[in-house]
Amino acid sequence: MSDPDVPESQQPYHAVDDTLGDSEPDPNRIEKRLRLVRSVTKRSIAELFSDSVTHGWTPVRAGIVTGSLVDPATIRHPHIRAHAMEGRLFWTEVADALRAYSISCIVLAEKSAFEKASGMIHLGEGELKRTLAGLGRRVEGPWRSEEKLGALAAWVALSSE
Repeated sequence: MSDPDVPESQQPYHAVDDTLGDSEPDPNRIEKRLRLVRSVTKRSIAELFSDSVTHGWTPVRAGIVTGSLVDPATIRHPHIRAHAMEGRLFWTEVADALRAYSISCIVLAEKSAFEKASGMIHLGEGELKRTLAGLGRRVEGPWRSEEKLGALAAWVALSSE
């Protein structure tokens, strides 16, 4: 959701010049980076949707996992607030891009993902964790917490109406 040729698009609310402090003081520079993030995200989701259709899949729901759902405006520390704003930016842009294809989204925060999923899927947290661990034994490559949370979000999305 960022442009590798424009490293500052990875953290659009942060100053490019470290001497400026924790957050970018120039709203024009921020807006330019935000436009880039939106453009890259829309393009990525368009490619994903196109690839899905090419393979005969019609996605209708998606699961998104984010670090936090806290409103960045409630965070006093400027550096932490900038990170929270970036986190919110990335997941909301993905959700907006998906909705443009009529794909509904469920958003889970990392820390509360299992608790929320447990209520939505109607399985205990322990059972969810055991099931996800079992899925990991059947796949090649890494099966870290990121993969488990992604699988959990997809499970919740598929289970919701």
